[in-house]
Amino acid sequence: MDIDLAELLEASDVMLLFAALGGGLLIGKLRIGGFQLGNTPGVLLAAILLGVWGFDMHAQTENLGFMLFIFCVGIEAGPNFFSNFIQDGARYVSIAAVIVVVAVTVTNVVSGLLGLDSGLAAGMLAGSLTSTPTLVGAQDAVAQQMGHLGEEERKLIISQISVGYAMTYLVGLLGLLLMLRYIPVVLRYDPKEQAQNLARDRGMDSSRRRNVRTPILRAYLVDEETREGAAGKSLREIGMFQRSGLIVERIKRGSELLEPEPDLVLEVGDKAALVGFPSSHARNEIDRTREVYDPDLLEFRMDTANVVVTNPEMIGVPLSDLDLETRYGCLVNGLTRAQVELPLSRHMILERGDVLEVSGEHGRLLKFAKKIGSIEHESDISDLMTFSFFFLGGMLLGQFALLLGDLRVTLGNAGGLLLAGILMGFFRARNPVFGYIPQGAINVLKDLGLNIFMVSVGLAAGSDIVNALVESGLEVILGGACIMLCPLLIGYLYGALVLKMNPVLLLGALTGAMTSTPALKALNDMTDSAVPALGYAGTYTFANVFLTLGGASIIML
Repeated sequence: MDIDLAELLEASDVMLLFAALGGGLLIGKLRIGGFQLGNTPGVLLAAILLGVWGFDMHAQTENLGFMLFIFCVGIEAGPNFFSNFIQDGARYVSIAAVIVVVAVTVTNVVSGLLGLDSGLAAGMLAGSLTSTPTLVGAQDAVAQQMGHLGEEERKLIISQISVGYAMTYLVGLLGLLLMLRYIPVVLRYDPKEQAQNLARDRGMDSSRRRNVRTPILRAYLVDEETREGAAGKSLREIGMFQRSGLIVERIKRGSELLEPEPDLVLEVGDKAALVGFPSSHARNEIDRTREVYDPDLLEFRMDTANVVVTNPEMIGVPLSDLDLETRYGCLVNGLTRAQVELPLSRHMILERGDVLEVSGEHGRLLKFAKKIGSIEHESDISDLMTFSFFFLGGMLLGQFALLLGDLRVTLGNAGGLLLAGILMGFFRARNPVFGYIPQGAINVLKDLGLNIFMVSVGLAAGSDIVNALVESGLEVILGGACIMLCPLLIGYLYGALVLKMNPVLLLGALTGAMTSTPALKALNDMTDSAVPALGYAGTYTFANVFLTLGGASIIML
């Protein structure tokens, strides 16, 4: 039996799609020296090669890909989007806005000087910023705003957007990575030192390698030899947590179990159950405290859970004000915001949707979770009904249009789905059971949608990219470098001179404003710190929205 693979791929969009996905993901994993292309660029390259060979895919497959991607981006942005406007997010909003405004302005200038049409210009903008939301916004604007053009004309413009994106993507990615490396060199500061300084000033752990720590429960005897004479002193006077980082869980006096009230005075012969990390117990042993075994003190259920901040009274409250250790007997292991794990600091201001990883005795943990929000809903079952209705609502929002003379202004599918996703994420943060989708499922949908979209972009670009490279390749690549460079430098000057930001925090904010996760990873590696993630999380949410609008504006204006 003879099998013509090319004929099979031409006849089946599904086979073509997964051939491009599989091949592209394989290319993305190849490592040359210390450089690895990554999943999205690998898929784009594989699709371009298939496009050069003449393969094509139906538009509906492409539409499903970008719709899933942009909707999931909105869901992830929703929990923090509105609260950040009210709090410290103002400066992050301004950085994201500066990047987009400068990038759109430079794109218009460059495309005017080079005589490029709007399709190629929009593709240059998206590729130079390595921004998929920009690409989505531009292509959707063609479909929504250019209904007066024929089908072939719209296809040509979308093809030009894809070509511009493909020609400038690597320029944008490599250029950004180089700038992040050499800005500190030119300005003569040590990024590691700056990250450590900020971490020290804010009282947080700067390490990007999170220590996985589990608190343990041990029992100790209060006797005559206990250092500093614990017997005869109240728990408040002893200050166990302040001294050694241990939490008093229970006291046993004779056969009676006592609650650790602050005014409880210890007596010789008392036994105390103490909870803490191993390092804290080690410090306690230096105080010559003798460990004992007592089942009544040690048989407590210790749990670790993710607690979502939803209580309005807790929004804007520093973590230290919760008095978590002494009031609730719990310990915080980590904090995640907008899917980015942040370095832990007692001065961290809580925001709606923050996820705290907390350990403690089961009952105390539930009490704390009820105070600030709720324990994150853990289930393998997704609320697909809510997902579907919000998705449908986003598409309906995209159909509404405002007529300003001859100008038809509409959100389009991209804007409507992004807004619907933000609303779903926002309501989910207020009530974690509502619209519950496991984060792993959101990641799969977003990555699959993104890479399906990249396949369609690569296939569309492949048919024309060779001619484009021959005719105007150098001009487009140089123009892309300019579009990448100008917003980055102006954004850095704005953050450093106007906002007076720490340079490493500022670099993180700039990578978030350009929605570049590979750049954040490189920055974390360079500083050996998670500090840049603070800035990245601040701008990333807003940048996704602004960049989507920026891509559409190139087409519309």
